[in-house]
Amino acid sequence: MIDYLKIRRDLHQIPEIGLEEYKTHAYLMKVIDELTAGLDYVEIRTWKTGILVFFKGFSPNKTIGWRTDIDGLPIVEETGLEFSSQHEGRMHACGHDMHMTVALGLLEQFTQERPKNNLLFLFQPAEENEAGGMLMYEDGAFGDWLPDEFYGLHVRPDLKVGDIATNTGTLFAGTCEVKLTFKGKGGHAAFPHQANDALVAASYFITQVQTIVSRNVDPIEGAVVTFGAMQAGTTNNVIADRFSARNYSHFNHGNESVDAKAFNRDC
Repeated sequence: MIDYLKIRRDLHQIPEIGLEEYKTHAYLMKVIDELTAGLDYVEIRTWKTGILVFFKGFSPNKTIGWRTDIDGLPIVEETGLEFSSQHEGRMHACGHDMHMTVALGLLEQFTQERPKNNLLFLFQPAEENEAGGMLMYEDGAFGDWLPDEFYGLHVRPDLKVGDIATNTGTLFAGTCEVKLTFKGKGGHAAFPHQANDALVAASYFITQVQTIVSRNVDPIEGAVVTFGAMQAGTTNNVIADRFSARNYSHFNHGNESVDAKAFNRDC
């Protein structure tokens, strides 16, 4: 039986951002190869840093998929844990180390007893930044290993250890990202009338865009519009001629186009 605690802590120490998960890929492959050694009903495919593990069922009528993300975030870890990140400026702050450990645990169970139905384990790279699952699908990485059902989970630190929760409706929200650039005219801070301040214009926009949720989304549904990265200016006494921002939005089923519609109409 694999040591789940050790695996999780090992993975926590080597976080890597999307499509650069080389050490993570190597670690996962080592564990998977050891677990599946000698099993003629298991096949493995790789795509860049992604991994697909297929279990041929003994009497299949469908293919069931289990997916885990494997990438980390560009965050400095300050937890002080003895197993904290060894990669400067990188951290498993979203639980992907846990997700990988759970997937390996499930995979191990089916190495001990062959499943009836086909199983596909997807170790997906670049969940945080490049939609790695979509990249793999569009590049044909799955081949004929196309699940009829796909499952996954996400850790929740506000739940008690051992608890599992779900919803009767939508559980995982969809996401989209918008990159914006405001172009103005720079100048000296003492002469604002001779400039066109991109920072002021963008600041108004960032505030106004918050009404997308409050005035464009059904209150019974849910959505989030967040700008988590903004850059403008070079020093304190120069009016910025350019402002860039990156938006991250969550939406539930039925609100897929709310951002685009609201951006065009209200902003």
